[in-house]
Amino acid sequence: MVVTLVALAAGTALLVRGPQIPAYADSSSRQDVRAATERFATAINTYDVTDLDEYTKRVEPLLTDELAEQFQASTRDLLAKFEAAKIVSRGKVGQVAVDSIDRDSAEAIAAITISTEPENVQYGQPRLRWRVSLVKDDGQWLVENFSNVTVETEAAAGGEDK
Repeated sequence: MVVTLVALAAGTALLVRGPQIPAYADSSSRQDVRAATERFATAINTYDVTDLDEYTKRVEPLLTDELAEQFQASTRDLLAKFEAAKIVSRGKVGQVAVDSIDRDSAEAIAAITISTEPENVQYGQPRLRWRVSLVKDDGQWLVENFSNVTVETEAAAGGEDK
């Protein structure tokens, strides 16, 4: 009888309380990861080679300290090579999907479309898919790493299985 009453009380408490979703799995956390990924993908793909200071000031706060150091070391030299062409790039994120998330790390996939001026000078691919790794630092999602996701052209073209 006592066991039945305890089980009934525990069941009622759980029913009233409802399912407990971990803080990292709620829709707000997932939205924060999507927003951080979109800010990063837009910022890093939007630049004017004649104003690299503004570009680095906009991108670096979105990165972990280690990635920010790598970004600073490589970006200025790389983009300065295109200064004569006066390239202006604009990145537009079409969609972000959260692949995995836990309390202090997340993986997301971003689909990005790049446009450049002048239009006849395209650096890189006009459409990108990136896997973005984020970590939570002092309540803020920062990009720890990112890499290109290759899209199989045969599958995209409707190729046959072999």
